[in-house]
Amino acid sequence: MIYSKSTIKNISESIGVPKLKDGITTAMAQDVEYRLHEIIAEAMKFMRHSKRTKLTVADINSALRVRNVEPIYGFETGRPIKFHKTATALEEIYYVDDEQIDLDRLIEEPLPNVPLEVVYTAHWLAIEGVQPRIQQNPAPIGEEEPAAKKTAKAPQKQDGVETIPLVKHVLSKELQLYFECITESLVSPDPLVKSTALESISIDAGIHQLVTYFVQYIAMAVKNNLNNLETLRTAMAVAKALRRNPNLFVEPYMHQLIPSLLTCLVSKRLCESYTEDHWSLRDGAAEQIAEICQQFGQSYHTLQARIARTLLRAFLDPTKPLTTHYGAIVGLTKLGLSIVKVLVLPNIKTYMSLLDAEMEKRDNHQLINDGTHCQAALVNALRVVARGNNDVEPLGAAGAQKSKLAEVVGDTLARLVLAESNAGKIAAAVLAASKEVKAQDSQE
Repeated sequence: MIYSKSTIKNISESIGVPKLKDGITTAMAQDVEYRLHEIIAEAMKFMRHSKRTKLTVADINSALRVRNVEPIYGFETGRPIKFHKTATALEEIYYVDDEQIDLDRLIEEPLPNVPLEVVYTAHWLAIEGVQPRIQQNPAPIGEEEPAAKKTAKAPQKQDGVETIPLVKHVLSKELQLYFECITESLVSPDPLVKSTALESISIDAGIHQLVTYFVQYIAMAVKNNLNNLETLRTAMAVAKALRRNPNLFVEPYMHQLIPSLLTCLVSKRLCESYTEDHWSLRDGAAEQIAEICQQFGQSYHTLQARIARTLLRAFLDPTKPLTTHYGAIVGLTKLGLSIVKVLVLPNIKTYMSLLDAEMEKRDNHQLINDGTHCQAALVNALRVVARGNNDVEPLGAAGAQKSKLAEVVGDTLARLVLAESNAGKIAAAVLAASKEVKAQDSQE
C-alpha cells in the first residue's frame, strides 16, 4: 500500500480527529490510493497529448479540473520542486524547503514603481492579406533571420538622420508569374491579348497583393513614355481596370495614382506629333479623376478642392502651353457644375483675350489646332452650365444675346455659342450663372 495507515492517522490528528480505528484508516488509505491512481492516469493523458514525457503540475491541475476538484495552488513554477528528506523516530518525511524572508530588509527596500494604467492600442494585423512587419505582429513562420542579418538591418544614422531599411514584400511564385504575363500582354501589338489582360485585372479577386505593383507600373509607364501615346493609353486603361475591380481595395493607393492621371491630363506633350489624337487621352484622364473625386470625396473632403486648385493654376498660367490649358479646362468641367460656375466662368473672358492673341499667329498650324480645341472645351463647359439650369427661359434676338454674352465670355466664344443649336438656352444659363456668382462675391 502506497498510502500508509500512519499517514492517515497523522492527517486526522492534525485536523482534530484523534484515535481513528485501524479498519477506518485502512479503508481510507485504499480509497485515497485509488483516487490518486485515477488522477495520475488522467494527468498522463494530458502529458501525452502535449507531446511530453515529463509529468508537470499543470497536468495534475488539468486532471483535477476534469474531476471537478479544485486545483492545487502555489505549485505552478518554472523550476522543479526539490523535496528534502528528514528522518524521525518512526519514519522518513519529505518536505519542501521554504525560503526564509527577512522582514526588516523587506520593509527597508524602496517601493516598486507605480504600474502603468491599462490602455488599448490598435494596429494593423494585415493589409490586403499581407502582415505588416511591426513590433506588435509575430514574425512569419520560417522567416526568422540570423542574428547577424538582424544586426546588419538595424536602423543606421547618417549625418544625424536615422534611416530605417525597407521591408521586403514577398510575393508567391504564382503572383509573380501572373504579373509578368499581364505586363507582357499589355505591350502586345494584338488588341485581343491586351483587352484580355485588362479584363483579367478588372475582375480577378486574388490579385490584391499586386495592386501596389500595378500602381508602380502605371507611374513608371507614364514617367518614361510621355511621347508614346499608345503606352499612355494602356497605362490609363490599367488604372481604370484597377478601380473597376470590385474585389480590390484601391483607396490607400489613390495618392500614387492621381499624379499619373494628372500628368496625362495637363502634360505639355503626350505624343510625337501634334496631329495624333492625344485629346481623347486627356478626356479619359479627366473622367477618371472626376470618378475618383466622386468615389472617395466623402472619405477625403479636401481631395476635389486640391485637384481643382491644381487645375485652376494650370488654366490661368499664361506661360503654360495650350495643351495644358485644354487639359485643365476639361478636368475642371468634369468635376461638375459648381466648379465650372465658380472657377471657370469668371475667368473665361480674360482667358479668351489671351487665346485670341495667340491664335492671331496664323503661320503656326499647331497653335491654331490647339487653340481650336481649347475653344471647343470652353463651349462644352458652357453646355454643362446650361444642363444644370433647366429652369431658365431661352433668350431671343441673336444680336441682344451676343452683346450680353460677350460681356461674360468674350466676343469669340459668344460667336461660337450662338452657332449652337440651343444657343438661347446656353446664353440664358450662362448669364444667370454669372449673375449668381457675382451676387455671392458681393455678399462675401
